[in-house]
Amino acid sequence: MRWGTWTIGWLAAAALLGAVVISPARSQTTALEDFSGTWRLDGRRQVDRMDDAIDRVVDQMNLFIREIARGEIHGRLNPEERVVIRVEDEQHVRLGYDAWGPQRLRLGAPAVALRGPDGNDIRMSLRFDRGRLIARQDAGEGRRTNVFSVSADGRRLTMAARIGAPQLPADIRYRLTYRR
Repeated sequence: MRWGTWTIGWLAAAALLGAVVISPARSQTTALEDFSGTWRLDGRRQVDRMDDAIDRVVDQMNLFIREIARGEIHGRLNPEERVVIRVEDEQHVRLGYDAWGPQRLRLGAPAVALRGPDGNDIRMSLRFDRGRLIARQDAGEGRRTNVFSVSADGRRLTMAARIGAPQLPADIRYRLTYRR
């Protein structure tokens, strides 16, 4: 009888442990559908970190052009207050920032020509890889990659931005977080 109770106890513990182990594994695997929604910037404090990232790169520039470049870059790079992601199906996603309406993109397809958020021509591609949505933009004079990830609870979206241009001594890198 004692052995039978022990076995039942182990089976119950294993079932409970299995539920605990399986549940976090699922939450760590982000599905494409988890990205769908309208996301709003989570606090203005992040803008300071973005400004710091710009300043770190500008501080590496020639002393004579540094302040001109700083003003120019700060004037052009503004944080996206709103990110809109609409998953249409497993191959098509609409992505937009602020007033730039969601653009329909095919996941994994070659870059397509679009008019960018600033009105300039860009080439853009989008792919889904290991639970992250990766948007690449090439504007000729520069490039940008935004890597989106969703928190395990599905409440926060993080955008890791990397911006590069031939005139910059290094890429500008920063992160912004958003809430639904």
